[in-house]
Amino acid sequence: MESVPIVDFSAYSLDRNEPDPERFQKLIDDIYEAFTTIGFVYLKNYDGVLDKKVDQVYEHTKKFFLLDYETKMKCEQGNIGGGFINFERESSTGDVMKRPHMDLRESFLFLPPSATTKIWPEEMPEFKENMEDMLFTGKELLHRVLEVIARGLKCEDPLIFVKKHQNIGTAESCTSIRLNHYPPTADIEVKKNQVRCGEHSDWGSITFLFQDKDGLEVLNRQGQWVSAPPIDGTIVVNIGDALQRWSADKLLSSKHRVVNPVSESDKRANRYSIIYFGSPDVGTTLECVDGSNKYPPINLKEYNEQQYNKQYNIS
Repeated sequence: MESVPIVDFSAYSLDRNEPDPERFQKLIDDIYEAFTTIGFVYLKNYDGVLDKKVDQVYEHTKKFFLLDYETKMKCEQGNIGGGFINFERESSTGDVMKRPHMDLRESFLFLPPSATTKIWPEEMPEFKENMEDMLFTGKELLHRVLEVIARGLKCEDPLIFVKKHQNIGTAESCTSIRLNHYPPTADIEVKKNQVRCGEHSDWGSITFLFQDKDGLEVLNRQGQWVSAPPIDGTIVVNIGDALQRWSADKLLSSKHRVVNPVSESDKRANRYSIIYFGSPDVGTTLECVDGSNKYPPINLKEYNEQQYNKQYNIS
């Protein structure tokens, strides 16, 4: 598959109590095909309620990043995790030879276990509530996508992944929401090989991405970078490293990146994105669901440490 496909999720959208029996198998097959070939998909017709939550979070995203530097820095938590992450403070790639300079973005991370009152700006009293609403609304769609994936893998228990994502919003889960702001590149000095977000794969189970501008590219199996621009009425969903391992590599966690704009008008435009990182519950053991033991069972905490060390070349 050379490009990211669009899949209609209406057979199991959030306004349904049960899946449509006539169309459910096609949905399962379409999702399985996408996630085993390119690892990414555009979902459409999933639910209107989530869209409203996303619109609210977009408003707060833009408002937050318009705050002055001193106010945003008050929302920083440093090594504790969560809160404001300043411009050019992160490298998604972790490869200093390939990408010696930090990403051209600033971010806000909402990770409930570490989300102290310090990270929320006093100027935006509804910010925290909106983020929490999106976290729990996204959980419902996350569960349905995970069930569809398990059925595509022909797991004996179709809820095997859902049962390991029950504690979202508590200290027993690492599921998080990240808000990204990519300032106009026309206003900054772009260094050699510096991009808005370096190539990487996600560590967790599945990711939901909401974006307002072009720039996202996905590496397909042919080694080609294919564009994944925003499409009205859809969200981008991709497989993370944990689910690839869990599935014994049947599912594909593809590398992706956000490249710099080319046209003069795009160089002068802001880009915003909202990312919902679904992650297994703390204490989960990742064990190949097909019984192959292609990878030995591993505790999520140990797995995350391995992923961190691998990305940042720590031995």
